[in-house]
Amino acid sequence: MRIVGRESERAHLTALLDEARAGRGRSIVLRGEPGIGKTALLDHLAENAQGCTVVRAVGVEFESELALASLSELIGPLSPVLGELPAYYADVLTLLVPQKPADSARTPPASADRHAIYAATLALLTAAAARRPLLCLIDDAHWIDDASAAALLFTARRLLADSVLIVFATREVPPFEAPGIETLRLEGLSEQAGLELLARSGNVSPLAGARLAALTMGNPLALIELARVLTLESADSLSDLVEPLPTTKLLQRAFAASLVTMSDRQRQALLVCAAAGSADLEVVARALGALGLDLVALDEGTVSGLVQITGRTVTYRHPLIRSAVYSQAGPGERWKAHAALADACTSPKDADRRAWHLACATVGPDEQVAVALVETADRARRRGGIVAQATALERAAELTGAARPRAERMCAAATIWSAAGALDHSEALLDQAETLAGDDIAARIQVLGERAYHAVLRGRTGDVFDVLVAEAAGAGPQDRLAAGRILSLAMNAPLARWDVAATLEVCEKVMALTAPDGHPDPAFPKGAVRMALARVLAGQAAGAELARECVAVCERHVPNGACAELAEVLTYVEEYALARRMVERDVAGARAVGDIALLGYGLRRRAQLEIRLGRPLMAYSDALECAGIADAMAQPTTIAASRATLALVTAVLGRADDCAAHAEEALRLCPDDDLETGVRVRYALGLVALADGRAADAVDELRRADAAMRAVVEPAVVPVAADLAEALVRTGRPAEARRVLDRLDAGVATTGRRGRRAAALRCRALLARGAAAGPLFAAALEAHDDVDEPLERARTLLCQGQWLRRSRRRKDASVPLAAALATFETADSALWAQQARHELTVLGLRTLPSAEHPGLGVLTPQEWRIAWAAAQGRTSREIAAEVLLSVRTVDYHLGNVYRKLGVSSRRALIRQLGGSAELPA
Repeated sequence: MRIVGRESERAHLTALLDEARAGRGRSIVLRGEPGIGKTALLDHLAENAQGCTVVRAVGVEFESELALASLSELIGPLSPVLGELPAYYADVLTLLVPQKPADSARTPPASADRHAIYAATLALLTAAAARRPLLCLIDDAHWIDDASAAALLFTARRLLADSVLIVFATREVPPFEAPGIETLRLEGLSEQAGLELLARSGNVSPLAGARLAALTMGNPLALIELARVLTLESADSLSDLVEPLPTTKLLQRAFAASLVTMSDRQRQALLVCAAAGSADLEVVARALGALGLDLVALDEGTVSGLVQITGRTVTYRHPLIRSAVYSQAGPGERWKAHAALADACTSPKDADRRAWHLACATVGPDEQVAVALVETADRARRRGGIVAQATALERAAELTGAARPRAERMCAAATIWSAAGALDHSEALLDQAETLAGDDIAARIQVLGERAYHAVLRGRTGDVFDVLVAEAAGAGPQDRLAAGRILSLAMNAPLARWDVAATLEVCEKVMALTAPDGHPDPAFPKGAVRMALARVLAGQAAGAELARECVAVCERHVPNGACAELAEVLTYVEEYALARRMVERDVAGARAVGDIALLGYGLRRRAQLEIRLGRPLMAYSDALECAGIADAMAQPTTIAASRATLALVTAVLGRADDCAAHAEEALRLCPDDDLETGVRVRYALGLVALADGRAADAVDELRRADAAMRAVVEPAVVPVAADLAEALVRTGRPAEARRVLDRLDAGVATTGRRGRRAAALRCRALLARGAAAGPLFAAALEAHDDVDEPLERARTLLCQGQWLRRSRRRKDASVPLAAALATFETADSALWAQQARHELTVLGLRTLPSAEHPGLGVLTPQEWRIAWAAAQGRTSREIAAEVLLSVRTVDYHLGNVYRKLGVSSRRALIRQLGGSAELPA
């Protein structure tokens, strides 16, 4: 049917479709009140999508709790494309797409991380678009389940060089949030267009038509439906309608009028259809039969156009008709309808529908229904439907009678809600669970463990410290391992304050509970890892020994963060090879299973390791990916930690403005009592200031970091001391510098840390007078030979060269300065390289133009990640899986990279960026 009006909207949508056909992916959200014409525009677009594959999904209110129901509906027709996807993505999507017998050899995975489903959805839609341009239409998006919405919005934001157009149509209430996607708001039709639409309805006087167009504010559906039930031969026929009347009420009045003349049997049949959602006709027929009805009872509804039977489904002409039918029924009628539908859902594929119908038909506690909902939650978990999982668990808890299992289910729901980012709602459920737990220690520990996790996410670990310690003491005699696990969470509070004594005390209690023999407990190796960290912070030699002992135990577990956590400790004690082995295990494991939280955790620690090893470009790639993951998780403390890492990486790279921007965001998001993140940010700001020759600024930042860490004996945790001492020397404060170095020397003497010993000797050389500096520089360089920290060695060479030049030993000065410059330029440490270059220029030596990495200045962060990955020899498909973009979009970005860097091939890119063939493994 031809659309009346909407010329500009139709033209805009057609233009977007033409862009998609040309290989420029697009997405848009149509917003407007019910009946405003969103579906009509989708139909018009589909009718004019010649040469395109068109797939559709419609949100249904009842199905909003069924994880990935809408996504499954949308991608079902694309199942032939699964064979073109990487095996992991294809396996993930088999959870959603029904398999034909010929495809039954493909076994769905036991579960899938939600981000893996997002990436797989992107891969499937773009692979389908490589065959033919793809048009995806999602109607009533406000009612699609959260997991489907997240996957489709994830994909919509990443379309760039793919022949895909995704169109969402939604009301304003309930809200459908789609940040970053174009919005087109639909208003009412003009009076002329409204009259033209009314003319199709029969004998409508111009005056009555104008009056109705004004009353409905040009809403097309209201015009059509009211014209059906009102006499419009004169304006007097509208005298009982008073302006302004909301469109929804007008429509409800019109639809209610259609039900008045129906029999009870007909209304009951329509109610079953309203409660059924998009269930198969066979299910509806069985439910009607259970109520003593049959499909004949739907005849009046189909004749009047309220419902239509298409193939194997019964659908309402408009969602508001469904709502009107359902809302006009009494509670008892609804319960009966849902109970009949539950009995009719006999197929395994309808198990989730059955559980929710049972829940809707149940008033008081019912363990069988609760168990069915728990099973539904587990299926949602395996499909990555985190909100559906949480909702099902919460309803299961509500239907549980006994206090302890109700508390356990309520706490389990709270845990999933917190993972979904709904912390306030999660905490409300924890309040209920704690009340239900009463004096049951095991149940209380479960609740408190989740409260401790909330405290970490909110950066308020001190809020739960005393409670955790007290509860763990009470639980210890009954369940030592459970008590130890919860007590280990209490470590976060003193650690965030750099309170080493309190951290050590907590960890000692954890070890007494979980590993009284002092060796890592295979059931809970994180307890020993945290004990190793506490001992390292305290300067105890046993810390490094325990960390090395933890390696084999952690490697026996599936990747769960223990290896990455241990890698951080091993980095502090200069066990760099072991640290790499540990962190790579968790990073690789996270990628293999799509665990995005673990991946971000591991990448941040690997970036810190790469900085120590003088590979800031590798660290930059990891830090960018980590920041992207943190943004997706939307937890402020996680974002703050990721920005602190980016601040440090950009400080080493000498990008002062970027460092300042990242530091500002980290400090803005970082809670006041999170001194750990604050120290890392101040260290980054001080380091970049020192490299930039702003020694006074460096003193200000580094002094604040140093003051916060006075209780930390291990000097390599955040290596502030040597840089602060150097900044003090350069600002003419030698006495203060000596006091800082005395503390650093004491820490080195206690821990034997070789890199920090070399840095301390460098600073002693800066303080020395005349020829006395020479032996100190030589000793520092000899100490550097014992540890793989090339940038620290280069800084010592730079300082030595500066001393030699000032001592008028110009020829001798050129050798360390040239060596320092070479290392800085290889690492892309621009500001340190600038200092070395300046010194060589003062000596009268000509140097090649600055080798500051061109990519960092001209490429966007996304382009840089892709360029760096390509320079390491990864294929476009491998890069696409890593950065969560389509292959075509990766190639599009690479085209921009080539143009900006002036290269024409990957080989040239590898040469220019210093790719894997030129970098250590």
